[in-house]
Amino acid sequence: MNIRTRTALAVGSVALGSAGILSAGPATAAPASATAVPAQAAADRGEVRAGSGNASRTLWTSNRAGSISIKWTWHSSADGKTYYGSYSGKFYDHKLDKKYVLLQAKWQGKGWTTIRTAANGENFKGDYSKLKGLNFRACLQGGNCGAAAW
Repeated sequence: MNIRTRTALAVGSVALGSAGILSAGPATAAPASATAVPAQAAADRGEVRAGSGNASRTLWTSNRAGSISIKWTWHSSADGKTYYGSYSGKFYDHKLDKKYVLLQAKWQGKGWTTIRTAANGENFKGDYSKLKGLNFRACLQGGNCGAAAW
């Protein structure tokens, strides 16, 4: 495994697995499934709605030098208070400048946190659990963070 790919991130009692979730870039993000935004928006307000869903996006850095193709799923947990799911995707360095492309995630109660980094063409995947309000974005090494996925 490339040293630039992070295999897991544990924050408190919440762990994001080896998968990555990406953020949508300016005006180029593919639309999520019909249930993606309402369920996640409700989760961002601290609500959890029963059910499940999936979404996919292409997340761009603000300078369009890098992007991340990402897919993720979510399911309401048995406790009815959080979600669990999985994510996977691929990193792209469009300028081939050897700068890292970063996948960042944010969930209720936390700020943006880098959960995966990789070189051009590298794949990632992972799982998450016990989260509310999960969101993703793409950044380039040194800044240039793009828009959030939703």
